[in-house]
Amino acid sequence: MIATVLGCAGRWWWIWELLDHPRPQYCLLLLPALLLGSLRRQRWSLIWIIPLLLNLGLVSPLFLPTNQTAAGLETTLRLLNVTLDHDYPDRTEQAIAYIDRQTADLVWLLEVTPASLVQLRSELKHYQLVAAEPRENSHGSALLLSHRSASAIAVQSTQVIHLPATSERPMLEAIITWADHAIALLSFQTTRPRNAETSEFQQIEFVAGAAWSRQHLQQGRAVVMMGDFNTTPWSSRFRQLLQDSQLLNSQRGFGLQPTWNAHWSPLLRIAIDHCLHSPSFTVQNRTIGTPLGSDHLPLQVDLRLH
Repeated sequence: MIATVLGCAGRWWWIWELLDHPRPQYCLLLLPALLLGSLRRQRWSLIWIIPLLLNLGLVSPLFLPTNQTAAGLETTLRLLNVTLDHDYPDRTEQAIAYIDRQTADLVWLLEVTPASLVQLRSELKHYQLVAAEPRENSHGSALLLSHRSASAIAVQSTQVIHLPATSERPMLEAIITWADHAIALLSFQTTRPRNAETSEFQQIEFVAGAAWSRQHLQQGRAVVMMGDFNTTPWSSRFRQLLQDSQLLNSQRGFGLQPTWNAHWSPLLRIAIDHCLHSPSFTVQNRTIGTPLGSDHLPLQVDLRLH
């Protein structure tokens, strides 16, 4: 109960901000406590209803369907986000085999190193490399285009940007044309909040990411931000990002879909990998992939323009 309440005050202290993330786990603890207290006829245990309802109020919207209509183009744009493990380059082969089995149109890769980039170039069979910015640390990324989708998707430009401009983390931006629509894509990977300084900088990254989104929306492009946001969809920081960026959360209507930590029990995982999209898209499907050796699970989203 204490963690539930303090998690709502995360803007005042970074430790409390971290308590905002395991809300599904809080529900799993509070519900049996409430039931046990009821069986023992302990009236004071009814107090657990307050934090339980608060957590459910933040988590349950992910299970509610959106009001978007499904009318629009019959074809969908399938995006796949895969995080490699820069500390274990020998696991790249497992990720490559997984990607080649998929039918995604575009694939974002995170934690791409110079060594794994060599493997991607030589071993991928059904995808071509569009852009890459490898790094020895976890900041590297790459964009792949399916061979079968090359005729339908025209990559107009790609570039490395920094959000904010002072950030050392490179992010890949791609402008594509698909179904006669211009779409701005961004591989968005933010700082992990390990202390007060990194937590504050993550907030700055969210502000910069929201500004990037608004800029492209004002230029008449559809927008998709996808990657490792290092925050959960029910956190106040994430909800503010949705409002400021004028984007929608693709997870709405598809439940929890936790992606981290892939090495843990599913009951302990949380959702920190996301896909945000402009209102011009409808989410047709959203799924989580199987473990690939990394601590993140793959995320696949099918978008349809309407």
